Amino acid sequence: MGSNNNNPAFQFRNNVSPHYLEPLFLRLTEGRWYSYADLRKILNDSGLAVQGRDIVQYNAAVWSLVRLVETRSEIEGRSKVNYIQLTSLGRQIIDTYGTNQPLFYDIIHFLFYSSWQRSLNLKWARLWLYQRVCDVLWDEAPAKTDIKALTIRLQSESRLAFPAHLPSFPNRSVGAVFPWLGALKPAFLAPSGNRNQLFSERRSHCTPQLFHLAIDLLYTTNDLRYGTPVAVSDEHIQAICRTCLLDTERFWSMAELTQMSIRGFEIKRGQWATSITLAGPPNWISLPDFSDETDDSGLDGEEEEGEDEQ
Repeated sequence: MGSNNNNPAFQFRNNVSPHYLEPLFLRLTEGRWYSYADLRKILNDSGLAVQGRDIVQYNAAVWSLVRLVETRSEIEGRSKVNYIQLTSLGRQIIDTYGTNQPLFYDIIHFLFYSSWQRSLNLKWARLWLYQRVCDVLWDEAPAKTDIKALTIRLQSESRLAFPAHLPSFPNRSVGAVFPWLGALKPAFLAPSGNRNQLFSERRSHCTPQLFHLAIDLLYTTNDLRYGTPVAVSDEHIQAICRTCLLDTERFWSMAELTQMSIRGFEIKRGQWATSITLAGPPNWISLPDFSDETDDSGLDGEEEEGEDEQ
């Protein structure tokens, strides 16, 4: 059954991975609807020795949640067939891959990280897990990762945060976040010592666009009106650096770079405090509007089309 608000999915699936962006997501073209069978064929044609069923199913679900694709379903014969199509945001991100890969991964990280905060809707529960993995690892960095201890902690947190839903997720759901943090440039997680041990280190820099999005997230989650100067506090610096997985010592250098790179972003230094002002929402990207209550949850269910499942 698909997840819904009465039975939300808290698992961030371990087959939702950067490994499948190039052979699958980046192969999508604008203006075409793809069935899951189409997507499995694209994946298999890439040369990967995979079955593709779960890979297609769960990646498509997460892409849909962050509005990289839109979805529809049709009854064909006795089977329900799911389709996806790139959104304008999805097309923009694919175009970014060829020219600015650090920005490509920074945007995907931001979409995963911010979706729960911006929606507060249980359809995005698995992205609550993504955000909390990032936050805890950032708080503890630099450190070796301990996936078992992290999973126990987040399972306890999730049951306190969502007592009516009894969240459950295994170690591999927590570990599924790790490859995304390793794909960032510079990486937040990297191998240390032996291949199986990852070490966290706060990033020395990020793209100005991610820093801009992090400031915008501060505005939107605190109901601040655009144009209102925000006197930057230590708490603000920590929140913004968590979003970017950035070293707090690099905050002001990134703010200066962002001011030079992004219109409508301004630093003002006063006698008592330094403030940052956003004139309006980011206009270089079409961020998802999570007030749209379209139900995409069926894409994350165990049901599959009848085709190819003989």
